Amino acid sequence: MMKPLRILYICTTFPKLSEQFIQREVDGLRSDDFELEVVSLWGGEKSYKGDHIHTFPKWELIALLWMVPWAVLQKPKILFAAIGKLLSGRPPSVVNFFETLLGMGFAFIRWVSLGRDPPDLIHGIWATSPVSAAFFLSDLIEVPFSMGAHAFDVFEDGGDWHLKDKLSKALLVHTSSQSTQRQLMDWGVETSKVKVVRRGLTDYPDFKPLRSNRRPIRILSVGRLVEKKGFFYQIDIFKALKRQGVAFNARIIGSGSLDVSLRDYRDTSGLRNELEFWGKLAHKDVQKQFVWADVFLFTGRVSSRGDRDGLPNVIGEAMAHGVVVLTTDVGATTEAVEHEISGLVLPGNDEHVWFDSIQKLVEDNVTMERFRTNGRQWVEEHFNAHKNSGKLRKAFQLAVHMQSHSG
Repeated sequence: MMKPLRILYICTTFPKLSEQFIQREVDGLRSDDFELEVVSLWGGEKSYKGDHIHTFPKWELIALLWMVPWAVLQKPKILFAAIGKLLSGRPPSVVNFFETLLGMGFAFIRWVSLGRDPPDLIHGIWATSPVSAAFFLSDLIEVPFSMGAHAFDVFEDGGDWHLKDKLSKALLVHTSSQSTQRQLMDWGVETSKVKVVRRGLTDYPDFKPLRSNRRPIRILSVGRLVEKKGFFYQIDIFKALKRQGVAFNARIIGSGSLDVSLRDYRDTSGLRNELEFWGKLAHKDVQKQFVWADVFLFTGRVSSRGDRDGLPNVIGEAMAHGVVVLTTDVGATTEAVEHEISGLVLPGNDEHVWFDSIQKLVEDNVTMERFRTNGRQWVEEHFNAHKNSGKLRKAFQLAVHMQSHSG
């Protein structure tokens, strides 16, 4: 019987309420021929569905006092190369600098114990601290690494510190959208190593019936309250709806740094009765909001730091429920929402176009049903976590197989 492939799967925080898609990916990756060992670098739980999670308590960093001298004796070239990385160039942000230190610290503390029984592959799910850990650990225990490179990793502040070095050295690069894949190709990353594998749902919700009377129309948005989500623009859309007398109830689910500013803007815009902020909700409670809604708005944009979404998982979730999606064309949204086929793709600078579109959807049952049916079909074909995790699992297996035969 063939030995299962062992993957050290490094996360920032696992499990995390706002990253249900990572939990679904882990569920889909587990199989008889695939052994997954999950690491949570910053907090997280010690177990997940009965399986042990390798957490990294920060008090362990004191071990650097003797692990660094040990590395000087055992792995001097690797240690000095790592120090050289820290001294080269400028990190795009203070946060990214400390993310790199966290990943490096994990690598230099755990390399001896992991080296006693090394995995076949180390995978960092984000290009920040998880891939920093994988990048340095790979040299220390002589095991190849693969990496995730998603929209945040690639676009915010021009990308993660040392991102291009990581991309060059990685055995495999997993991204979840074609738009991010194109950026990676533009940087010269080998076509053969970049694999586009979407996230997805493990179970599909019931496809709810269309509400025949959509007065007031129910509008939902889910996301962190940060600049790239475009919630101030969304409030401008609601102002246009109210000015024109369109009855609506809107809910925004999520929390973030713009919470107070957005609530103030809602109040000064005279929308206190129409727009509710529900804060952060548990995943099961978010699903209840999809059941409530008629349409889902995604008003994403490119932030002042270059960050943007790829394909937000909430778009797939909305389409699965039968909620019609209206979106800007930022990131990879149009990979799921085809204009006038499975939803509407609208401009990010003209709220009146959004007003006109929403007003028509209040009355037009035929169009609503077409969008809903086509949206659900796209989800079933492209947003299946079991199927997509299977593709990722095969990509890991092929990459390790090719590496072992080329070496």
